[in-house]
Amino acid sequence: MHSLNFNYQQKPFEKTIQLYGDRAGGQGNFEFAGLAEIQKIQFVVLKGNPQSLQQPADWRRYLRLLHLAQRIHKPVLLWNLPLAENISVEKSTSLDLGTVVKTTKLQLLRLPQPIILVYNEIIDFNDVIQGMRWGDGSIVVKPEKGVPVAAFKPERKKLKVVCKQADIPIQLLKMLNEISKISIEELVAKRFTSFSLHTEVQY
Repeated sequence: MHSLNFNYQQKPFEKTIQLYGDRAGGQGNFEFAGLAEIQKIQFVVLKGNPQSLQQPADWRRYLRLLHLAQRIHKPVLLWNLPLAENISVEKSTSLDLGTVVKTTKLQLLRLPQPIILVYNEIIDFNDVIQGMRWGDGSIVVKPEKGVPVAAFKPERKKLKVVCKQADIPIQLLKMLNEISKISIEELVAKRFTSFSLHTEVQY
């Protein structure tokens, strides 16, 4: 992957580098994909929108970033990704898309780095519930219309609800610190357990 935009403006990060690649296959539909920094802590970040994860190029870029995170030993932030609609897309789509989706999901489950999901724009509340099953922790900006805490069960322990976007950085760093105390083996085992409890897909 290579960078075309250094210090690309993307709040709440202090420094960002947008990364690209796979010119022949397209860049995918994302708001931001690359490296970002908060208080000198670096993350690999994939920030989505409602149209993300609908084409093979999206998933190939997603997969490249996961490989990058593993190679440079950086935690992953998945931001506003519409996972609810697309999490099982390989079941009813083209072979090309289905194959890259399955490969990406396996890499996500096995990734030896912390994975944190952030939602500051909840479009479909199911995205949050589905996403929480794939990551090691989630941060959600409380929507204007309240959502019962019970809606997050059984993943409540991995969730932090904040009142405004400005609260995300400090909670993100706190969550990363807590997750970093858990061994990689335990993190991966928890992901597979959570995944197996909520899907009939077998690998």
